[in-house]
Amino acid sequence: MARKTKEEARETRAAIQKAALALFATRGISETTLSDVARIAGVTRGAIYWHFENKEALLRSLRDETCLPYEQIALAGEKEDEPDPLGRLRDMLRALIEDAAESGVTRQVFQIWLDRGRLGIKDRGENAQEEEERRHAAIRKTESILKNAVRQGQLPKNFDIRLGAVSMMSFIDGSIVAVLLAPAGRNIKNDILRLIDAFLFAMQADNNPYLLQEPAA
Repeated sequence: MARKTKEEARETRAAIQKAALALFATRGISETTLSDVARIAGVTRGAIYWHFENKEALLRSLRDETCLPYEQIALAGEKEDEPDPLGRLRDMLRALIEDAAESGVTRQVFQIWLDRGRLGIKDRGENAQEEEERRHAAIRKTESILKNAVRQGQLPKNFDIRLGAVSMMSFIDGSIVAVLLAPAGRNIKNDILRLIDAFLFAMQADNNPYLLQEPAA
């Protein structure tokens, strides 16, 4: 009986997320209430609060669960015994772009967060700090992968880890936005997949002064 209850809870949670995603994508976050979500999901508001503290928590769950597969790929690149950390980073980048371009759910979630970002930091209130902390955490994870790549000889010994990580995050953000905003009928995905390889190639060049640490004065 307990097992069935857990399964039912998972099904209810999934139904809530599915309804919320559809409403956020069509109406927008601000125009969607938890009552709307409950009605579409066929559950009570109490059921929603059992799984999610508020609308913001529901929104975060969509983002976190969508990004989990990519984070798991990137995690492999952080392991010291991983022989090809840049390869794992490439796998993660390609998966992100391909899913943003083709996957209905992933694309919807990314589009929702893009639209939310257009509100500006001020309008996002206290959640802006949490998003900033999440971004810093992503930069630190990227730094770990790049440090591993230096240890494995894939990057120059004097590679600027911090600059490389910040550049990578900016590249990811810009690439996802480019995919989401591409005009209908324009297949920009393949262009960005090529740019991923070009970006990683530029990082590996031992004569690229822009991504190497400046000599100590």
